[in-house]
Amino acid sequence: MTLVWTIAVVLSLLAVVDLIVGVSNDAVNFLNSAIGSKVASRRTIFWIAGMGILLGTFFSAGMMEVARKGVIYPQNFFLTELMIIFLAVMIVDILLIDSYNTLGFPTSTTIAVVFELTGAALAIAFVKTSGSLSGESVLSDYINTGRVFLLFSGILVSILFAFLAGAIVQFISRVVFSFRYHGRFRLLFALFGSLSVSGILFLILKKGIDASSLWEYPLILWSGAHPFFSFLMIFAGTFFLLYLLGLLFQVDIPRVVVLFGTFALALSFAANDLVNFIGVPLAGIESFRAYLTSGSMASPDSFNLAFLSDDWLRNHGFQDWIYAAFFLGSGIVMVLTLFFSRKARSVTETEVYLGRQHSGQEHFEPSQLSRTLVRQFLKVYSKADVLLPAGIHQFISRQYRRSDDQNTGKRVDEVIYFDTLRASVNLVVASILISLGTYWGFPLSTTFVVFMVAMGTSLADQAWGRESAVYRISGVLSILGGWFITACLGFLGAFVLTLLLWWGTWVSMIAALVFMVFYLIKSTRYHRKKQLEKQQFKEEISNEIAQNIGWMRNAGSDTVRKMLLESSKIYLLLVQGLLDEDELKLLEVKEKTEGLRVRVKGAKTEFFRAMSKMPEESQDPGQFFIQALDYLTELTNTLLAMVNPAYDHVKNQHKGLVEYQREDLTNILDETTAFFNFMVHLEKDKKFAMLPELVQRQQSLFSLIENYRLHHIRQIRSGKGKTRINIIYMELLGETRNLVTYSVNLVKSLKSFFE
Repeated sequence: MTLVWTIAVVLSLLAVVDLIVGVSNDAVNFLNSAIGSKVASRRTIFWIAGMGILLGTFFSAGMMEVARKGVIYPQNFFLTELMIIFLAVMIVDILLIDSYNTLGFPTSTTIAVVFELTGAALAIAFVKTSGSLSGESVLSDYINTGRVFLLFSGILVSILFAFLAGAIVQFISRVVFSFRYHGRFRLLFALFGSLSVSGILFLILKKGIDASSLWEYPLILWSGAHPFFSFLMIFAGTFFLLYLLGLLFQVDIPRVVVLFGTFALALSFAANDLVNFIGVPLAGIESFRAYLTSGSMASPDSFNLAFLSDDWLRNHGFQDWIYAAFFLGSGIVMVLTLFFSRKARSVTETEVYLGRQHSGQEHFEPSQLSRTLVRQFLKVYSKADVLLPAGIHQFISRQYRRSDDQNTGKRVDEVIYFDTLRASVNLVVASILISLGTYWGFPLSTTFVVFMVAMGTSLADQAWGRESAVYRISGVLSILGGWFITACLGFLGAFVLTLLLWWGTWVSMIAALVFMVFYLIKSTRYHRKKQLEKQQFKEEISNEIAQNIGWMRNAGSDTVRKMLLESSKIYLLLVQGLLDEDELKLLEVKEKTEGLRVRVKGAKTEFFRAMSKMPEESQDPGQFFIQALDYLTELTNTLLAMVNPAYDHVKNQHKGLVEYQREDLTNILDETTAFFNFMVHLEKDKKFAMLPELVQRQQSLFSLIENYRLHHIRQIRSGKGKTRINIIYMELLGETRNLVTYSVNLVKSLKSFFE
């Protein structure tokens, strides 16, 4: 009894934590369009979405059945077994979703909770049948296999359907309105906007009427009895309001649709996905209350929950106001998370970047599959382009033509990733699909639907150009693969943890909870550290670029200097790590080098964009600055060529440097560090007159390296040293020479740039 009491209390606390980590991941579903198109300030968007969340929580009552009996059959479990299942599900769900949040990776909370319930129930089923599900007890007695299969197959179908729906609707919208729609098409926008808003609002109201007794008002009941007239009334009122706003106040109707769509999608999210966060704890609390109110003398280990049905809940369950309090409290927690969660912003940024209209620094590296898909698509496109009649081809090309400002990018706000037309299509299509799923009681993965709609509209809007297609498709495939990994990890994690909780009871429960708290603290610190590094990088190459060469002289030069200092620090740590045979230090050096490579690549992208916005007279000297960045790229490649072999050598526990190698390498390290310090001082103070002295130091360092190389060759001939470390040492000498060479060439390029 004490164990069940404790689990019930813990489930209540875990529900709050799961709400926080769940919303941090799923907030991207209703924020990406509004934030990507920047229809309002971020705080305004949060308030609008927050109101949608609060209202949507009251529409989620019907979806709670999924946690009670949608995946498992609670009547075939005893109370203790069911509470252990729910506890395992919640712990695994929090750990799994928080891991994705920390990486800034959107995943499906619906898939997670469904497969966690399946894995946990399967574990208890094996325990109850002594490891055999044959004879009188079969798998279908414990798990609603038909429902699980339906959910999984429905999600697979929704991937393709949402993608095609988004692509088709966006293509039609763009052909009708083009990219030059601002200040035009008021009547058409009012018509399409009112149809979109009316459809979403009608589905929301219809769902609310059917799902809850909290909405039993005469007008709402009349609307439920006369759906066609209700839709016409909503459409007429919306059309009149939108057209009036556009005509009299020059209101951008797509902007209004985006704001309303954000509200509606947040509402649909809360109605559909709240079950993923509090459905399991609420089902556990209801089961425990059923035991307390039953008056049964049986222990929780033998208390059957067969009577826990819809009829029992209506007669003995919580009062409506208690459920309303549960939902309201959940809504408040979700809204607070929306405003204060840093991880939610990371997840949102990933999805917005994949759908942005303009090319730039990409978050994903291309894969062979993405290259193949792009290659095949281009072949199909070229054949279809030939077969298309010339008149239709010219019309579509004209509609997709951007204005001069959009082509040059001179007046494009760098924060705006796509226009309000695409944002409104994203929201409207996704809202209608999710509202339909909620109306039919089908727990669609909102992440799947919203993400694939956004990717479909991106494709139809030609956002995936030749410069970015392989990166974007690789990102989409990575996220799709991540969702299936979620299913596997959720299933296996819940299965294993349920067995541990069953066999270890109190010890396992305390250990699991302590580990969960420790993991959450560590992941939060890791995410905060990564965000600080990213913020520093953005500050260094921020988009607040000036329209002349002065920006490069100041901010650009500072960026290069910091990267040069970072290269020097990496080299110092690399040599020290090899001398000390410190695997952890070399791993840190490897991560720092890879991070530097990404930063240099991003800096080159941003500087090229800065160059395109400079006046022509400033662009010629700017080439020397780009040349300096090329040498910086070679610097990072040189560091990687040194770091990877050194790290592998130490990690594999091979023999370290011999005595003379250690002495020689220490001397080289001292001289190289002094060389870098002098070079940074020269560049910082712009004392380019001292460049001959720098070249002289370079030649002295070359002579030192050459002497040590000859000494090393003589030692090899005498049979000293091992082959593996000899190769590492020789490569280190050669790459150190390259490092110095590229550094001097970099300073020479900066000298040409400034002079």
